[in-house]
Amino acid sequence: MAQKKGFFAGHAKSSAAVISLGIHALFFIIAITFVAVTVITREEQKFEAKPVNRPKMQLKKLQVPVEVKKKKQQKPKLRKRIVVKPKMNQNMPDIKMPEISGVKGGLGSAGAGGLGGGGGVGFSMPEIEIFGIKGKGEKIVLVLDGGADMMRDKIGGIEAYTIIKEELIRIVEELPPTALFNVIVFDWDRDALAFPNLVPASDTNVQKLKGWLTPLNAVKRGMGDSDWGIKTIGPGGVENREKLVAGKFKFPSKVGATDDNAEIDVRAWYRPAMQAHKMGADTIFILSDGWDLQRVPTGKAKSREEWDKTAAGQKWAESHRKGLKMLDEDNKQRAAAGKPPKVLPRNEWAINGEYFPDIEKPPSPEWYYYEAKDFAEAFLLIRSEYAKDSMPSKSGISDKKKTKMDFSFNVIQFVEQGSSANQDDSKFTKLTALCKGDYKTIAGLEEIKSYVTPDETTAP
Repeated sequence: MAQKKGFFAGHAKSSAAVISLGIHALFFIIAITFVAVTVITREEQKFEAKPVNRPKMQLKKLQVPVEVKKKKQQKPKLRKRIVVKPKMNQNMPDIKMPEISGVKGGLGSAGAGGLGGGGGVGFSMPEIEIFGIKGKGEKIVLVLDGGADMMRDKIGGIEAYTIIKEELIRIVEELPPTALFNVIVFDWDRDALAFPNLVPASDTNVQKLKGWLTPLNAVKRGMGDSDWGIKTIGPGGVENREKLVAGKFKFPSKVGATDDNAEIDVRAWYRPAMQAHKMGADTIFILSDGWDLQRVPTGKAKSREEWDKTAAGQKWAESHRKGLKMLDEDNKQRAAAGKPPKVLPRNEWAINGEYFPDIEKPPSPEWYYYEAKDFAEAFLLIRSEYAKDSMPSKSGISDKKKTKMDFSFNVIQFVEQGSSANQDDSKFTKLTALCKGDYKTIAGLEEIKSYVTPDETTAP
C-alpha cells in the first residue's frame, strides 16, 4: 500500500513561496521601523565688498563775484512816526492830464502841480499817525491852526508850535508819491490852502509845501509881538474866501435866529474843514487849540454904547490900556533874555482875558452854539454838493449804517499843561465819533516833545 504523502511534501513549491513572502514581509516591517532624517542646514552667505577708491573733486572758487548789500538798519525813533502802506521807493512825477469832456474842470485841473478835483488815483492806501491818532485814506487834508492861541505860553509858546509844524511837514514827506494831499492853515476868520486842490505827494509838491509852511510863525531876529499868523506864511498857496455854509449854518432860522440873514460865526477850523470836504478828502486832521465860537445870535444884546458909559464899561476900557502896557513890558524883558515874544492879540478881549480874567465883560446877545450833529450834517451836504467834481475814494472806510460817512474826521487839540477836563472835550468827542474819527488832547510842551526824538526837536 502506498504511503500517503504529507501536506508540505505535496505542496513543496507553494510552501517555499509562502516562506519567501513571509521573510520579505518581515524585512519590510523591520525596514519601516527605521526613519532616516537628513537635515540640511544652509549656511548664511556673507559678501564682502571690495573697497573702491574714488577720486575726490576739489571745490573751485566762485569765478563771478557777488556783491552782497547789507540792509541799513534805521536808528530807532521815539517819535510817533507815520506808517505808510504800501511804501514805494520811487517818486511819482507830477501828473498833467488833458481836459476831458463831461467832467467839470477835467482831470487835469489840479492847479499847482498834480491831480485836482479830489480825484483819487487808486494806487495807494497810506496809513498815517499824527500825535497818536491813526488815519487811513488816499486823499488826506491836514488843517493847522496858525492863530495866536496856539502859541500861548501854557501850551508851549512858539517852541511848541515849531515842533508841531515840523512834524506836519515830516508826515507829508513820508507819504507815498501816489497819495493825494493838501494842507490848510487858518487864523481866526482867514484861511489859506497850500494848493488850489489835492495834489500828489511828489518831491516837487512836498518842496513847495515846505517853502510855504516853514516861515509860518517862525522865530526871527527882531521879531515883534504881532509877527505871527497867516501873514507870515511863505510864498505860494491860495487864500480861501468861501464860507461854504450848509444845513443849519445856511438857514440859521432853523436854530432860533430871527431870520436867515443873521450874522453867523463860521471861523476857525469850520471853513478849512468845509474846504476839505469840498475836495472829497477821505481823511481829515484838525490841529487846533479849541472848538472856538461857532454860533449865531438868537436875540439882541443891550446897547454897547450905553454900557461903555457905565463904571463896568470904563473899567473894561482902562484894563485894556493897562494890559497893553503889561504886554509890552513882558516882551521887553523877553527880548533882553533872548527869548521870542509873548504871542497875544492886542484886542480888548484877548488882553483883558489874559491879564484880568475875572473882569466884567461887555453885554452880548443870546447865542445858539452849533452842535456836533449840525457840523456832521453840513459836512455831508457839502460833500454831496461837490461829489460830481471828485472821483470816488478807495479809503476802505465802511458805512454799514448807510449814513454816507465815507471819511474820517480827526481832531488833535493842544491844551494848557495841567489843565483839567476841557469844555471842548464833549463837543469834539461827539463830532469825531459821528464822523468815524478820533479825538485827543495834548497838554503842554513836554507832551508835545514826547512825540518826536530829541535830535529832531528844534528850539527857537
